[in-house]
Amino acid sequence: MTNTKAAGRIYGNPLCGLCERVCIEVKKIFDGCITRIGNIPYTIQLSNFTPGTVQPYTYVTSRNSGASVVSDLVVIPVRERRSRLRFTVTTPITVYYTDSLGASGSATGNLVINRDIVLSVPEASVLPYFVEAATSVTGNVGAFNSDGTSVTVTPCIVQIVRVAANVEILVPSYGYCEYPEVEEFAEKDCEGVFGLPVFPPSFT
Repeated sequence: MTNTKAAGRIYGNPLCGLCERVCIEVKKIFDGCITRIGNIPYTIQLSNFTPGTVQPYTYVTSRNSGASVVSDLVVIPVRERRSRLRFTVTTPITVYYTDSLGASGSATGNLVINRDIVLSVPEASVLPYFVEAATSVTGNVGAFNSDGTSVTVTPCIVQIVRVAANVEILVPSYGYCEYPEVEEFAEKDCEGVFGLPVFPPSFT
C-alpha cells in the first residue's frame, strides 16, 4: 500500500488528504542574478602560512573556503521596484603553494569584489530584506608577489547575488510525515556464518 504521508510525487486528487493550513518560516527570494567573471587579476593578502615556510613560494592553485559576506550596501531606487545596489562581497580564499624545498603548504586570504548592479527589492516592512552572495572561485593562474605574503590571481568566478527576506507563509498540509519501517540490508556473504550454532554439536 502506498504511503500517502511520505514525500514524493502526487498521484490522484491532490486535495485528498489535506487536513490543515500550516504557517512555516522560510527564506523568500525576491530577485537574483548570476555573474561569471574571468580574465581579471586580483591581489590577495595572505596569512596563516602552514606548513612550508622557506621562501620563495611557487603558486599552485586557490579555492574559495567559506561563505561570502556582503557589506557596505547602498540601495538607490531607479524605477518602480528596481534599485541600484552597490556593495562589497568578501570571500575567504585558501591558496595552495610549494616552498623552495618542495614542501606543500597553504595560506588564507580574502577575495574582495565591489559590485554595482540593478535588482528588484521589496517595499519597506517590519522585517527587512537582505542581500546575500554565494561565490565559487577557482584560481589556477596566479603568482606570488615580491613581498612573499600576497598573490596576484586571475581566477574563474561564479557569483550568485540574491535579494531575500525571512518570511512566514501559509501553505496547505497533509500533516506530519510517516516513515516506513526500516528494511535492513544483510550481506549474503555472512549467511553461512550467521546460520552456525553457537556451540559445536555433540557427537552422535
